[in-house]
Amino acid sequence: VIPLIADRDIAGPMARSVTDVARLFNVLAGHDPADPMTALGKGRRADDYTRFLDTHALQGKRLGVLREFTNHEDEDPEVIALFEAALDDLRAAGAEIIDPFIVPNMETHLEADMFCASFRYDVAEYLKTLGDDAPIRDVKEALDGELYGPDVKESLENLTKHPADRAPASWDEPCLTFPDHPARNAYREDVLGAMSDLDVEALIYPTWSNPPAHLDKGRAEYKGDNSQNLAPNTGLPAITVPMGFSYGRFPAGLQFVGRPYEEGKLFGFAYAYEQATGHRRPPPDYPELEK
Repeated sequence: VIPLIADRDIAGPMARSVTDVARLFNVLAGHDPADPMTALGKGRRADDYTRFLDTHALQGKRLGVLREFTNHEDEDPEVIALFEAALDDLRAAGAEIIDPFIVPNMETHLEADMFCASFRYDVAEYLKTLGDDAPIRDVKEALDGELYGPDVKESLENLTKHPADRAPASWDEPCLTFPDHPARNAYREDVLGAMSDLDVEALIYPTWSNPPAHLDKGRAEYKGDNSQNLAPNTGLPAITVPMGFSYGRFPAGLQFVGRPYEEGKLFGFAYAYEQATGHRRPPPDYPELEK
């Protein structure tokens, strides 16, 4: 996996069930000397994340609803209806729903510039580790040589404006990355402060407030992406679990976001919800895997 922005795009495991995700997380979580971002969590991982899988994990837990992520101008009513049904299911599982959950300065945080376009530098640092086996030394070579799909040209042009040999903090207009970015820290502090004030264990909202885009209309139909609005900017852990299908066929996700290094609690909440609802169903176009 090559992240678009190394201090924001943190890839987690995807699987058929929360149980399988927890099993994969047992392997993936932890400090990797080859990945500087993982140094922040050194010594913070649990011994076994499957021990948090409890069907009663939601009982008595307070969950906050971020209505900023359901009140888009172009939100899809079927996806929002699934989310409202998910709130009822969470209540039935014993959770107390705080709706709406108010984060101070939320509009300011959502509009703030929290993006360091470090892609060119990040990839150059990775390519150095390949030595003579590196196919290129700089992603701008791909741009100059037209070695890209037409749908990414504009993004590639924007992401190669900064130098490949200078970290964002040393740019002419310095951009501080996580965990030193002031706007991201302010956002994180407001979220965690509000959670503490209301004794809220996790925040919830639709992962996307719209159905997925068609493959051939990805840019035109790209809307409703809530997944980028909170967890990447604040560095807080998140997990998504199925909450049903809009229009009978398009998968919709419920996202939980928790406090730093409380992934175990998120596994418990997602597992309890998953077991209570059973929304996941195999994709119809693919056969079951052979055992």
